[in-house]
Amino acid sequence: MPLLVKDILEGLDRCPHCHVAMPLLTQMWTNTLRVQGIPEARMYAVYQCSRCSRLTMAEAAAKPFGTDGRFKPGVAPNEIETLYPKPASVDSSLPEDAQRYLKQAIETVFAPDASVVMSASAVDAMLKEKGYLQGSLYSRIDQAVKDHILTEGMGKWAHKVRLDANAVRHSDTAVARPSERDARQVLEFASALGDFLFVFTARVDEGIKEAEGE
Repeated sequence: MPLLVKDILEGLDRCPHCHVAMPLLTQMWTNTLRVQGIPEARMYAVYQCSRCSRLTMAEAAAKPFGTDGRFKPGVAPNEIETLYPKPASVDSSLPEDAQRYLKQAIETVFAPDASVVMSASAVDAMLKEKGYLQGSLYSRIDQAVKDHILTEGMGKWAHKVRLDANAVRHSDTAVARPSERDARQVLEFASALGDFLFVFTARVDEGIKEAEGE
């Protein structure tokens, strides 16, 4: 687990915002607080990424130091329990190919061309898993909407983002290159599609099994 220390956030593989590898997250603020409903004091700290300049807040259980039992924030390492925002992750309920592509899309979101291709590949893998093998991504999504596998809203959303990766793969195209904002939008759609088609269903199945076991 990452460690909350005096000057930097240690052990975090990627920035929760820009996803750059091995980020330098410098502490900007820290404090130890008593939170209603929690008997132990909590330590909070805010860190800034050297690449994207965005802020991440960490929370950990505060540790007492010295014979007086007083809390001194930011002195000794504390294992982080929660990060805000939480680092992006890929659910194991997704097909293996989709998991791999989505993970790469997250890791390369600061490189929009690569991220868009990986997000589109994840969508392609999900549609193939559901039996939609032929045609463009858009045509297969439209067919899934007609078959009531996807909602009309999901179909409209697909047409609003830059899901077609052809413009990225073909360097001679006149279409403008995707921006980081485009990459994030496509990634958000791909992640939501995975939740809709696979993750929610898996959670429902788990809930039913747990309820039957009670």
